[in-house]
Amino acid sequence: MKRLIAGASALVFTHAVLASEVAPNDWKRSGLYVTGVAVIDQQGKVTHIDLLPVERNDKGSKELAAQLTPLAQSTMSHWEFVPATLNGKPAEAQTFLHGVFEFRPKGKSYEARFVFIGNGPQLDKRTAPRYPRDMVSARVQAKLTMLVLVHPDGSLSDIRLESAQSTGRRPTTQFVRAATEAMSSWHAEPETVDGHAVETWVRVPISFNLRDTVSGLQYDPQLERSVDSPAEPLKSSSGEESLALDSAVKMRSQSPEL
Repeated sequence: MKRLIAGASALVFTHAVLASEVAPNDWKRSGLYVTGVAVIDQQGKVTHIDLLPVERNDKGSKELAAQLTPLAQSTMSHWEFVPATLNGKPAEAQTFLHGVFEFRPKGKSYEARFVFIGNGPQLDKRTAPRYPRDMVSARVQAKLTMLVLVHPDGSLSDIRLESAQSTGRRPTTQFVRAATEAMSSWHAEPETVDGHAVETWVRVPISFNLRDTVSGLQYDPQLERSVDSPAEPLKSSSGEESLALDSAVKMRSQSPEL
């Protein structure tokens, strides 16, 4: 097992942390996502950032993410944005920043970096979509990309399907119905500009995954674009993070490595 060097810390981690998506220069995207609520000033600088707790089911990955928190916080604090505007003038804004850890081998160690994937309102997904019983019996899995409008009061509306993938390209009607029903009860903490909440369109990924009842391991989904998908699914992955399509705050440039 290799070791990861992040600052002055030497960390041990398993290959299960790494996802299949390979970034340029052999960087490999992990499943370790971190969110921070940030204040962006009138120059587009991050003046304050609070990281939200990392939620992981597997203990090892959660401990690794916690140890890498200083790397995430330091990287986020150096990101720069095109500032939000109000009546044509730059204004202070608050948004939720999302990033993911990437790793690559270096000798007997691993290098780590933290990469921006997007920002937007924070959705409260307290009610999880119900897995359609017929789809469980048929062992059909799915990944949906939903669109939703977040209003200034935090309510959601205009829930719709953008794209869908499924086992064997099966129709996803039952999955979409379950996702829409759950999302109808969700609430959001909207972005703000000059202290005022703003309306934002958000892209929401929702996965329906099955696990072996004995081992607890997830079945290999081998998903393809479903026959009823309105559009081709996105090639890049944002994990389970919900990202704004029309945020008042846009990243100016990305420098993923410290």
